[in-house]
Amino acid sequence: MARVPLNNPEDPGLDPHAKALLEAVHAAQPDVGLLNVHRALSNHPVAMEQFMALATTVYFDNSLPTARMRELPYLTSAMANNCFY
Repeated sequence: MARVPLNNPEDPGLDPHAKALLEAVHAAQPDVGLLNVHRALSNHPVAMEQFMALATTVYFDNSLPTARMRELPYLTSAMANNCFY
């Protein structure tokens, strides 16, 4: 099975665009840190930018007023699909 490399922003050989994106994600959520999805997507910085734009639109720029209500669709779909993670 193929494995996508998980980039580290401290890697001196990392593409500068990818490094900037990873640093921006880390700065935006310092208490969470970098998730593996961010590290994997940074292999294609343009795709990562577009993914983050979509995630921002879907998660933050919607009509749901609270963080609890924004989590409800995720929890509902996870329960409906027996997906416990």
